[in-house]
Amino acid sequence: MSEFSIIDEFFKPLGKFGSLLHPSSADIGIGDDGAVMTCPKGMQLVIVTDTLVEGVHFPLETQPYDIAWKALAVNLSDLAAMGAQPAFYSLGLSLPQSCANEAFLSSFSKGLKGLSSIFDVPLVGGDTTKSDRLTLTVTAHGWVEPSHVLRRSNASVGDKIYVTGKIGDGALALQAVLGNYPVSGVDDLVFEKFYRPMPRVELGLELKKVANAAIDISDGLVADLSHLLDSSNVSAEIDYKRIPFSSSVEKYIGVTGDAWLPITGGDDYELCFTLSDAEATILEDKAKSGLLGVSISCIGKVIEKQEQPVVWLNRPLADKECSEPLVKGYEHF
Repeated sequence: MSEFSIIDEFFKPLGKFGSLLHPSSADIGIGDDGAVMTCPKGMQLVIVTDTLVEGVHFPLETQPYDIAWKALAVNLSDLAAMGAQPAFYSLGLSLPQSCANEAFLSSFSKGLKGLSSIFDVPLVGGDTTKSDRLTLTVTAHGWVEPSHVLRRSNASVGDKIYVTGKIGDGALALQAVLGNYPVSGVDDLVFEKFYRPMPRVELGLELKKVANAAIDISDGLVADLSHLLDSSNVSAEIDYKRIPFSSSVEKYIGVTGDAWLPITGGDDYELCFTLSDAEATILEDKAKSGLLGVSISCIGKVIEKQEQPVVWLNRPLADKECSEPLVKGYEHF
């Protein structure tokens, strides 16, 4: 297939929806040399970007639908951590010859549509090129009020520390996919979260009004929490037993004795955030009433700066000689 037939058939239709795309009739999407967007009055533009490489960020046998879903999801998760409302995205796609066919591209574009339609986010442009390895870069944009931007650097001593959902499912699923752990020991929901993570956009919009600091958990809880703490020049006291794990992850820990993989392996795409006592009480009440759409768990509190970013409570006895896990989190280099 030619480059322009690929764009016309599989990607132009992804720019034909999205109410947030058109605050002005002057906006221009796919079809020109560049997209032209009008920033809504009183808003700032938040820009995030992620590159996914075949065999590095997703297993070689991953379905095209899931590759596309995840590529967009990881960017929307970053927007959620900033308290931004997703607005639009662009796509840079490098295709090997084996992927430049109708079957692959049809499934891939459906994966983009599957997630983008949930959040009403259109594709506004990008680029396609030939490559020896499947590589895709998504750049997502969102709007946020200047006074409500969520940052990593505003955590305060005494804040409670929360995470959304379950931690460690992505890391466990990857171990099973790679053959390092029996697939039979992993629930289907764990694989679903690995292949099709759901960014916590709605909660991010709620948190921007109440949270002091927030970060997206993509490289593992330990690594990303440490980034937040370093940015805020504080430390944390974390109770390991309060970290929320799925039954599959709990079983993995019991079978292998490996208590650190779930919090260092990455691929969670949950949010970690800090709240004052007063705001924590209000948000917990909303969570109990089912108003947040996702569970939240308090795993510790922010403390004065210590030698180590994280002071662990109730560390697993199997690792009693290690004050910190040997692997901090996922790193590219």
